[in-house]
Amino acid sequence: MAGTVSFQVNGENQEVRCPEDLTLLSYLRDHLGLVGSKNSCNQGHCGSCTVIIDGKAKRACTIQVSKLAGSRIETIENLSADGHLHPLQLAFMKEGAVQCGFCTPGMIMAAKALLDANPHPGPEEIKQALRFNLCRCTGYAAIIRAVQLAASVMRGEDTAATAVENGAAGRLPPQGAEIGSSPIKKDARPKVTGSPLYADDIKFAEMIYGKLLLSRYPSARIKQINLQKALAAPGVIRILTAADIPGRNSFGLLNPHQPVLAADVIRYIGEPLAVVLAESEAAAAAALPHIKVEYEPLPGVFSAEDGLKDDAPTVHSGGNLLHHVSVRKGNVAEAFTRADVIVEGDYTTPMVEHAYLEPEAAAARLEDDGVISVWTASQGSFAFREMIAASLNLPVEKVRVIYTPAGGAFGGKEEPTVQIHCALGTMLTGRPVKMVLTRPESLIMSTKRHRARMHYRHGATADGRIIAMEARVLLDAGAYESLSKPVVFRAGIITAGPYDIPNVKTDAYGVYTNHPPGGAFRGFGTTQVTFGAEQQMDKLAKALEMDPFELRRINGLAPGKTTITGQVIKSDCGYLKALAEVERSLKETLQKLPRPAPGKKIGLGIAGAYKNVGLGAGKNDQAGASIAIDLQGRVLLKVGATDMGQGSDTVMAQIAARETGLAYEDFIVISNDTAQTPEGGVTTASRQTYISGHAVLGAAGVFNMSFHRCLAEGFNLRPGEYEPVRGGINNLNQKDNRKFISYQEIAAAAKKAGITPAGEFIYTAPPTYPLRERADHEEGIPISNYDVHFAYCYAAQAAIVEVDETTGQVKVLKVIAAQDLGKAIHHQNSCCQIEGAVVMGMGYALSEEFVLENGHVISDNLAKLKLPKITDAPEMEIILVEEESEGPFGAKGMGELPLNPTAPAIINAIHDAVGVRITDLPATPAKILTALINKGRE
Repeated sequence: MAGTVSFQVNGENQEVRCPEDLTLLSYLRDHLGLVGSKNSCNQGHCGSCTVIIDGKAKRACTIQVSKLAGSRIETIENLSADGHLHPLQLAFMKEGAVQCGFCTPGMIMAAKALLDANPHPGPEEIKQALRFNLCRCTGYAAIIRAVQLAASVMRGEDTAATAVENGAAGRLPPQGAEIGSSPIKKDARPKVTGSPLYADDIKFAEMIYGKLLLSRYPSARIKQINLQKALAAPGVIRILTAADIPGRNSFGLLNPHQPVLAADVIRYIGEPLAVVLAESEAAAAAALPHIKVEYEPLPGVFSAEDGLKDDAPTVHSGGNLLHHVSVRKGNVAEAFTRADVIVEGDYTTPMVEHAYLEPEAAAARLEDDGVISVWTASQGSFAFREMIAASLNLPVEKVRVIYTPAGGAFGGKEEPTVQIHCALGTMLTGRPVKMVLTRPESLIMSTKRHRARMHYRHGATADGRIIAMEARVLLDAGAYESLSKPVVFRAGIITAGPYDIPNVKTDAYGVYTNHPPGGAFRGFGTTQVTFGAEQQMDKLAKALEMDPFELRRINGLAPGKTTITGQVIKSDCGYLKALAEVERSLKETLQKLPRPAPGKKIGLGIAGAYKNVGLGAGKNDQAGASIAIDLQGRVLLKVGATDMGQGSDTVMAQIAARETGLAYEDFIVISNDTAQTPEGGVTTASRQTYISGHAVLGAAGVFNMSFHRCLAEGFNLRPGEYEPVRGGINNLNQKDNRKFISYQEIAAAAKKAGITPAGEFIYTAPPTYPLRERADHEEGIPISNYDVHFAYCYAAQAAIVEVDETTGQVKVLKVIAAQDLGKAIHHQNSCCQIEGAVVMGMGYALSEEFVLENGHVISDNLAKLKLPKITDAPEMEIILVEEESEGPFGAKGMGELPLNPTAPAIINAIHDAVGVRITDLPATPAKILTALINKGRE
């Protein structure tokens, strides 16, 4: 034990006798309950735990309490201790710099340390001050704008941010109801104050903690598990294995074949074998090494290519080919004979980790009525409930899943990790259980973006018309199916990109390997093929000596043209407009570009993309919503959609406010709770604005009828005789002195009259159809013309890069991103979403890769993932192309697509700069330098 240490936290004296290894982060969270400092990596790699120590921004997970004698520590909780928000907190809200919110407290504290020392920081000084703070959502641009605004406010030059707080009270007209406006997001205030929101912030009396024993091998047979020594370890209550699961020992959204706890065979390095339940997390972790497992190592499959070999070991008894999607259109062989130019190429993209900053976590409790409640971040609580209930052998009504805000997801929280184990522990012990993955555990266990190997061949006539394309796409599906089938499907049908090509032959394959499962990841299979397709477009343009914009214009999808599946494009296609906007802006930008320094070259690259909105392919795509005023006068909007930081709660409240006339500020949004909300399906496929938005519109229509009736029968008021204001309505019949009637009074009068001011609605998306594959697979037979998806969104981007010819280093100077998203419901948030996607795409292009070696994880911490930092963030220009669709108020969707064009645009720009084409992502300096050396030898 260390001696007694005295210091201050938020002005209060602390006197602590603590172990040498007690970190400040643990002390703040576990002893003081100051959970605003977040534990994302516990290794000093992310900055989510940043606090201010003696005026300096420090990462609390790296500081030992024993070293803090005499220190003054400030946490995020102190910034609003007097009830008023700090200018930084207000500015983050106003600028839309809050998405998932997990990094936000650390960002704000790092920024406060900067502004306390430097009230006039420039953009580069802000970047340097925040260089240790990662953000996976925003792309950093809004954060920089927020710090600049806060600095201006603190200098007395700007009062804009204070209006955020001052406008939150008082009986004022409704704000933010207009479609296309940018009201403060519903979840912004709690996130900027560091309120306890996330699953790891939850504590219950008598809570115990669970830790998973993960496999040491990527491919093995389990011969024996000996628990005897571990059961005797201090604090251990129980250890669970597969034999303790009363129901189905497997899970999966589409194919429930992934074991909850492995019983016989290990198929990847992150496979859980046992759960240790103990009085503390430390005790549970300490017991893990005492579990003795006897393995029989087996041969493994460590690439999709190897998985298809005749002599490959089989990952599953049915073989290694998980799924094959073929698209046939026209007569490809004949069309290639007519082509004046043919280009082909091989392209590979890496396996990538989602790197959401909140590690997977869950807390479970047994309720008095026998229901097991599970608090967790997920992209679909109803799907989680079904999987938990199946493993616990309980009816679904005995399981409740309550959504806690996700500190990032990007597709990676569509399926369970610790949630079933957590609920099982509660059921078998009767005590609340919490489980939180460490960052290394999360990296090993979680699903990944599929590694892809692609071969493309395009044929075009001299006038630039692409008349033939064939492609083969091979995707590493990992050890279990997860969402690989629909990912392979998307890759197969989007292979050509947003172009009308009359003769097509494509094949996409998903192959089982002994790698972590390939799952849903922003872009969902379309990201990989966009990289291949858009490099092919630039190679074609060069071969034809044609401007790359012109080539894309000639072949780009437009109303009346057809996709490679034969679907006729509707009138809401904005691809050519997006392309034109990028071309216009690029020309203006080039006039202002400075000359590059000696040894450096400037390059320009463009790319286009499109992606589906909604599930499509004949799937039943539904969502529900309800609106009601309860007896406390609360206006409750309940939706099944998941707000993972992308702002769906806010968008739903905007739609409800616009359609009902009630104040946006009055809507309390409850989402993704199996006991309270209608089902909304999994938040995926950029579907929620369209599907749940329509559900909210329908619910608002039903609500309006009941609300009008309540006012007519309770207060003798007809439409036009009252106006909604915050908290209730003004009676316009009282001309000289308007009478305010609160919602609580309205609800009481409605109850007396036997009426409920409420409305509920379930919306079903327009019909779609499965891809019609011909049995004979012969060319020359037209494919069926059915809508595979009911809507698509479109994007175009340009990248300007600077390449150092002596080192291979690439600096992205600017990205211009134009996006057709239908009508933007929340304009600011749409732009911020695109900024975040662009920086994620930049990481995909230049640095990110999840590295495995024979199934063993090399990328075992956040630093090794090489995520983009704020110092890497380029200038970004965001252009919204609003081609109104059949969605609510003309909206479609856009969360995933803006990621896709960034990497190919950057790679095309590198080629333009120095004449080498990197076909194997990421384009690291070493790869570029090698290509330059080889080019010099030619």
